[in-house]
Amino acid sequence: MNGYDEKTNQVLEEIREYYGSIPKTYYATADAGVLPRLWALAGVTFKTGAAEHEDKRICASVLAHTLGIQELLAAHLMILKRHMGWNREQFEALLQEKYPDRMNERQILFAKLAKTLAANPMDVDRDILTQLKEQGTSKEAIAEVVALHGFVRYMATFVSVYDIA
Repeated sequence: MNGYDEKTNQVLEEIREYYGSIPKTYYATADAGVLPRLWALAGVTFKTGAAEHEDKRICASVLAHTLGIQELLAAHLMILKRHMGWNREQFEALLQEKYPDRMNERQILFAKLAKTLAANPMDVDRDILTQLKEQGTSKEAIAEVVALHGFVRYMATFVSVYDIA
């Protein structure tokens, strides 16, 4: 793939398997030579299995929408549609904060947390965290969603700088 080293090509293939395609954000980090390290970091921060896969896709969608990352938003719409049975109307309702009936209370709380993290991490509503814990959500699952936010924010920042450099 595009003259990358073997490790980078392996990671790009893993990304293709994970997302169904390779978002350009990952090509930007591959071009800069940091993709294998970033993907390894992703594996130990937000792919640990502590949080439900659908919950993370919901959060990634909200983060992408709030931060204006259209390609990431489209990628997660496809994941929610193909693998979790979401339709366009449900996805639009999520983004408009008119949560569809298919979402449980934990997912709604995670969506609200993702929105706040994207807008300003310093403004996280402690009540949301308390409610998540009261529902039995582990601190590891919450940490995984927070780490997902950090990764998305980092990638968005990196790519925005890379695209103009």
